[in-house]
Amino acid sequence: MPEDVAVMGFDNWRVLTSASRPSLTSVDMNLEQVGRAAAHASFTAISGTRRSGVQTLPCRVVIRGSTVPLS
Repeated sequence: MPEDVAVMGFDNWRVLTSASRPSLTSVDMNLEQVGRAAAHASFTAISGTRRSGVQTLPCRVVIRGSTVPLS
């Protein structure tokens, strides 16, 4: 790896990304921000404010040794 096979993880959990050899490229979903947004939406709904639709939040790919960076 990464010349023949690229491997990518999900969640960007440091225990897995840092302990693997080579280090694992992963998607960081920014779960702390997702949790905050979910809590805020829950409290807003409990207070009686109606809301609909989809809320999107940013995520990112953290490139490490298990993939070759795109040029």
